[in-house]
Amino acid sequence: MKKITFILSLLISSFGFAQNVSTGVVTLAPDFTVQFDVNGTTNLVTMTMVGPENIWLAVALDATSMGSPGADVIVFDSTGLKDRYLSGFIQPSVDATQNWSSPTITTNAGVSTVVATRALNTGDTNDYVFTTTNNTTLPLLWAKGPSFNSAQKHATKGGTPSTLGTANIAALPEFNVYPNPTLRELNVEFPASVQKASVSVYSVLGSLVLQAELDQFNSKINTSEWNSGVYIMNISTPNFSQTKRIIKQ
Repeated sequence: MKKITFILSLLISSFGFAQNVSTGVVTLAPDFTVQFDVNGTTNLVTMTMVGPENIWLAVALDATSMGSPGADVIVFDSTGLKDRYLSGFIQPSVDATQNWSSPTITTNAGVSTVVATRALNTGDTNDYVFTTTNNTTLPLLWAKGPSFNSAQKHATKGGTPSTLGTANIAALPEFNVYPNPTLRELNVEFPASVQKASVSVYSVLGSLVLQAELDQFNSKINTSEWNSGVYIMNISTPNFSQTKRIIKQ
């Protein structure tokens, strides 16, 4: 009996009370937003960056000026999504380790949406360590260029305060994914306010297993050929994203 109670306590501790926090959608400029969703269960953070097509976009985490040495920077340009860091009042340096895995990039009506996921703590000294603590202050610097070449000087820039908090999570529409555990098929139930979404599924080792566009009328995923184990599902829209932990039997 003691053994069963101990196992149940571990399960509740691991899955029942894991904290999730989010910045919600942070408006950096009228046409440029970013959002960071932190999942305490999967220990993953999902970034959603939305901005004009064909210009470079950049966000620095926990930085108050370009002189913040080693501050984590995320840059999206013609070469894709890059993990960088501040090294003085010059163009951010490219990090030796690229930790944002398999970014999803979609473009529609002149707007680019970039969604990527990484561990809360990558172990890289140049990467910001995300926390699941509520009401954590996260100052952001941002810039965007006149072209898609990030070697060109920014056209506009600024600084924006943000907070990682549970109130932001509660305010977001919720996707329901079932059955979980799954054997042959997953159903993605859309909230009433959402019509379409991009779905990416990764193995626990970070390999991309599936990438698809779903909508209210096409929301089933065939899982019959997946190997048994745990998978991470990212569901993203232009306004927010959510991460789900899926078990395949």
